[in-house]
Amino acid sequence: MIERIPASRCSRCGLIVAPPATYCPHHPARMTPTTVPGVGEIVSYTTLHSAPEGFRSPLHIALVELDGGARLFCHVEETKGIRIGSSVGVESLDRVFYFSHMGFADRARLFWRRAGARGEKVASITKSVVQGIWRGRSSGDS
Repeated sequence: MIERIPASRCSRCGLIVAPPATYCPHHPARMTPTTVPGVGEIVSYTTLHSAPEGFRSPLHIALVELDGGARLFCHVEETKGIRIGSSVGVESLDRVFYFSHMGFADRARLFWRRAGARGEKVASITKSVVQGIWRGRSSGDS
């Protein structure tokens, strides 16, 4: 999964689009370069059994809303197990976006990275609670 995806933000309305655009699609305002995280949720998906020229059939695609607000059409090997709202990681290969499911470990890593300093506080509280429970069990067993 790539960490950041190039995007652009409208200076007038704040719309974020990926891949980057020069002008806002809603009005003639110049866009400023930015990036968005390469993670998001599936908004919709489909399978094209009559794929466009240059693509193999069946073609599985999904609309993914990235955490930064931009939406991308992405490819995937198969739609088995895909659900609307599923967390996915997005990566780019030759300017074509692909997504993959995020497993429990990937989602946990993302949670702790987003939590930052708060995550350190939560981790220390959790550690204290677990140690307290462990001490309670070991003293009760004696």
